[in-house]
Formats: sequence, structure tokens, C-alpha cells
Amino acid sequence: MKIKFTIPLIILIFILSSCAKRGTPDGGKKDESPPEVLKTLPENNSVLFNDNRVRIFFDEYIKLEDLNSQLVVSPPIEKNKYSIFPQGGASKYIDIEINETFADSTTYVFNFGQSIIDNNEGNELPFYKYAFSTGPYIDSLEFDGMINDSYSSKTEKLITAMLYPLNKEFNDSLVFNKKPTYVASTLDSTYFKFTNLKSGKYHLVAIKDYNNNFLFDPLLDKIAFYDTIIDIPGKYDVNLKIFKEEPSFFIFKPYQDFYNRISFGYRGEKDSLKVRIENRNANESTAITYEKDKDTLNFWFKEFEYDTLLIKIENKSYEKKFKLAYPKKVIDKDSLQIQSENNNSIDLESKFTLDSNIPINSVNNEYIKILNKDSIEVSFSTKIENKNRIVFDFEVLPNDKYSINLLPNSLIDFYENTIDTLQYNLSTKKSSDYGTLILNINSLKKYPIIVQLLDSNEKIIKTKYMKDVLGDCIFENVNPGDYNVRLIHDENKNMKWDSGNYLKKVNPEETAHSIEKIKVRANWIIREKI
Repeated sequence: MKIKFTIPLIILIFILSSCAKRGTPDGGKKDESPPEVLKTLPENNSVLFNDNRVRIFFDEYIKLEDLNSQLVVSPPIEKNKYSIFPQGGASKYIDIEINETFADSTTYVFNFGQSIIDNNEGNELPFYKYAFSTGPYIDSLEFDGMINDSYSSKTEKLITAMLYPLNKEFNDSLVFNKKPTYVASTLDSTYFKFTNLKSGKYHLVAIKDYNNNFLFDPLLDKIAFYDTIIDIPGKYDVNLKIFKEEPSFFIFKPYQDFYNRISFGYRGEKDSLKVRIENRNANESTAITYEKDKDTLNFWFKEFEYDTLLIKIENKSYEKKFKLAYPKKVIDKDSLQIQSENNNSIDLESKFTLDSNIPINSVNNEYIKILNKDSIEVSFSTKIENKNRIVFDFEVLPNDKYSINLLPNSLIDFYENTIDTLQYNLSTKKSSDYGTLILNINSLKKYPIIVQLLDSNEKIIKTKYMKDVLGDCIFENVNPGDYNVRLIHDENKNMKWDSGNYLKKVNPEETAHSIEKIKVRANWIIREKI
């Protein structure tokens, strides 16, 4: 007689599960080692090089990440003249295929930066270099330095440092039309290092190369230069300050969005800009306004009959004329709009402002009243800035409220139009809600100095101008928060920071920044050295 044993399903599963757990490996220690180069064909640092293919073998599968930004080839080779594999996959080797005629007796370097990582764990093989020479020896001299932004405390990544030999072909314009002999990159830091250099004298330039073509485009790129000849071998303490040049003035073709307004895009300094309609029957009453945060000017004129507008632009030595035909389609006229950036509150020491989309001809204070929280009338004055901003100047007291009332005819615009009744309600915080920051300045001992208090986005919150050694710089009524400080040596005393110019060999005005963030607390007096 056969006896059958029935095991419940749940027990069977438990037994099998327990057996499975006992046999599961723990995976061992995590691999944290970078890939190793086993060999290269031809050998690294080969001389009398005449191959067109290089293969680099590794001890494990690798992949290339961010190769386009990380790889630096020196001297530069056109990207369409070489190919590198793998791209987008894993392999135990890297192939470099070169379709280029090399210069004689020259050392070439392929610096892979931080692009080589192992396929499984992502361990990085940093700054691997493959070098070869078309001559009988490998150049081995080195040179390094730092690059920092001239204005911001934050320096962009991937700045290209470039060396030009001082031979009979050298001139300052080479940076615009000829690639350098040697290149290096800051990659993800502010440090650069040239390797495999030949002895000689060089001119050092650095650019933030947005086109990735090793040529300086002043309208796009930032630039820095070293104003001393680099003599290799030699020791130098190099800290370049990269800057964006102020472009030469240029104005673009105008366009007409509204019947009574013509808009122009422009670039460069506009302080002496003049716009004029040359039509004989044109009304002489015109106005210019500039759009906020845009390189656009609006030219306003009063209505008159015309088939074609004849417009003349002048700015110092710049002169240009345009013809603008009467628009075929009906274009509306602008209507007056008033906006305020003060969102129901105002800080102590601040001023209430109103912005207009149309130039303002006049402000009549008789039609304006400002009342405090006790309904007591507050004395004030007004002024028009840049044709389209009205600034109200009155004593702003702590823990108070203000009602600002504008009646019709208080504001008259360029076309003699006025507003409907407007009302704005503002409140202020208590004095104890603010902090005080006292700065003892030692970083710059050149005067005058512009002292700027910056928020985390480097927006200028407050500014002080120190003409001479006048003691501490004091910022009162500062909102609690984290701040940085920027110091500017106003060398030409125009009360603003001035950038540099490469061809004129003018560096930007000197700046200094606070190293760490400064924390301002409510009802505290903070003292800091900078």
C-alpha cells in the first residue's frame, strides 16, 4: 500500500525561499578603482609619429561621457579631421582615427579630461593624456595658472587657455582668425595646465569659447589676457580675469509695432545716442525710451502724414540712416499703462516708483496725495527718470502704512493723455525686522570704491560709494538673509564698473568679493572684514 504525503503549498514556498536565501552571494566589495591603461598602439609618447590610428587598451569595459566638452587636443585639430570610438557604447579600448597632415617636429596631446569612466560603477580615470611627436623627441615643459571671472564671484566652467608663439607671424589680431599652438582647459575648475610645451616665448590668452572654434568672437565670447610675455621654461603667478568686452555701438533695422512708435535693437554704449526724423513735415516733438532688461529703444513721435519715414541715428562717431515705409496694415496706437514694482510694501530707505509704457511729459503733484496710517498727509516730491519712470520721494517710516492716490491729470503722457484714478497701498516693517551690516574693507586699498551688497543671485540690493578712506562701510535696514559683497575700484571715477578691451590692452576695473556668505539677522548688528 502506497501512502501519499501532502505538503501544504505555503510551507513548500517557505522551504524553497529559505534555501534560496542561504545560497545568495553578498556581491563582495564595491569596485571603486578607475580603469587602467594596459597598453597603447603606437606607444604613448611615441616619437617620429606617422600613423593615422591609435588604440588605447583598458583592463575593463569603459565608456566616454561628455567627450565633446572634456577632450582637449593641443595643438588644435579640426573636429572633422579625427574620430574617436566608442561613442554611446562600452568597449575595452579607445580608437583615435586621424585624417590630418601633422606639423613637423610638433608634440600633439589628446587630453581626455574626465570623460573616461568604467562601464559598471562609473569610476573615473581623470585627465588621461595620449601624446606623440612628429619629431625626434617629446616636448615636456609645463605651465599653469588660474582663471576667474572679472565681475562675478562665479566663474564659468570649460574656459580655454591658449598660447601663441611670439614669432614673426604673431600679431594681436591672431586671436580672431588663427588657432593657437597650444590649448588647455579649466574643465570643471578655475585651474588650467599646459603640458608638453616647447621652450620659447608666448602670448597667453583665455576665452570662454561658446563656438568651440578656438577663435575669439567679441560679440559672443569672454576673453582674458596676460600682459607679460610668457618665457617657457619660467615661473609665473598667473591669475587671469576673464571679461566680456563692451561691443562697438551698432543699431539694427527698425520695426514698427504701433503707429506712433518705432523700435530699434542695438548693442554697445548708448549715452550719446540721438534719433531724428528728417521728413520736412515731421512734428519735432519726439522722445526716446529704453525697454527694461532689453537692448531695445523705442522712438516716439506724434502723428503726421507720411509715405516713408526718413530716420537718422547718431552716437558719437556712429551714423546711420533708415527708410521706413508707411505700414500697409492698420496699426493701433499705444494706450497709457502704469505699473508699480512695489507689491503692497516698501522697504525703509527705498523709493516708490511707477513705470509707464509711454513717455511721461509731466507730473502734477496737486492731483496726488499721500496719506499715512493716521490719515495725515505726507509731503513728497516727484521726478521723471528716463522719460518713463516716476520716482516719489518721501520719508518712509518704520511700522507705517501709506495710501498713494493719483487723480486724473496727475500724469500727462507724450500724447497729452492722462490716467484714470489710481491708488496704491503700502506698508513698512518695524526697524527691528531689519539688520545692520558694518564692513571693514581691507581687500581693496585703492579708492574710490563701489561697495555692492548682493543677494544669492548676485542681484545688487544696496550700493555705497567710498571716495576715500572714510572708515567702515555701513548698510542699514538690510532684510534678513544671506549676502555677498562685491568691491569695485572705480579707477576712472565714473561710478560704475568698466570692462576691458583686448586690442587696446585694457583690463577691466579691479574687483574683489567676500569669500563666504554673510548672514544678516533681524535686529542684529553684523561686523565683517572683507
